[in-house]
Amino acid sequence: MSAQPDSPKTRPPASTTRGNRAGYNHYGQKIGSKGERTRRLLIDTTVGLLASKGLRDVSVMDVARAASTSPATFYVYFRDVPEVVLAALQGASQTSPELEAMLARDWMAPGAGVAAADFVEAYTALWNRNRTIFSVRNLAAEEGDMRFYQARMEAAGPMMEALTAAVARAQAAGRVPAGLAPRSCAGTLLMLLERLSAVGPMTAEGDGLGYAQLKAAAAHSIAAMLGAAA
Repeated sequence: MSAQPDSPKTRPPASTTRGNRAGYNHYGQKIGSKGERTRRLLIDTTVGLLASKGLRDVSVMDVARAASTSPATFYVYFRDVPEVVLAALQGASQTSPELEAMLARDWMAPGAGVAAADFVEAYTALWNRNRTIFSVRNLAAEEGDMRFYQARMEAAGPMMEALTAAVARAQAAGRVPAGLAPRSCAGTLLMLLERLSAVGPMTAEGDGLGYAQLKAAAAHSIAAMLGAAA
């Protein structure tokens, strides 16, 4: 996925690297406060460039130049541009205590429709705060990069579990067909939410396909799957 191969003169030798762990550089050296600032600068700069360019279109030289540093400094912290994105993803969550509390409510009680609309609004807002790196991650995962696929699955895990539990409660109450697997239902809802978050803000108004209408339709589907009365 890297736009350019590592320079053999500047990249850290494989035998001395420990991977890009927080707090350490690629030489296994503990990073001090200055190093942490440099690492953070490289991450923020890369994310900024990716807001208008594809992953393959951003090179190490581009990042170094935009960060007013050198490729040699870049390679102290990262092997390539995709690894910077993976580091950025470590600090980006697709869930929150607020969202998990929303899912834990009694969806068979009155007010489920409003609760679902609030949930969709909160989820899409959270996703779009990390829009650039989530979009890059998803595209790379769909192209077969297993690093990004794994990062996507890990980020989705907590929300998947919360949705699965909510569907299972609705199924136990007879509100969801017994033949449906709660986890598959949860996965379908999560795909809906991710796609809505990614594409919804760019959807042109008209013919009932504006972002607000899409969110309202998604909220209705989610409420129904979680057991709300028709």
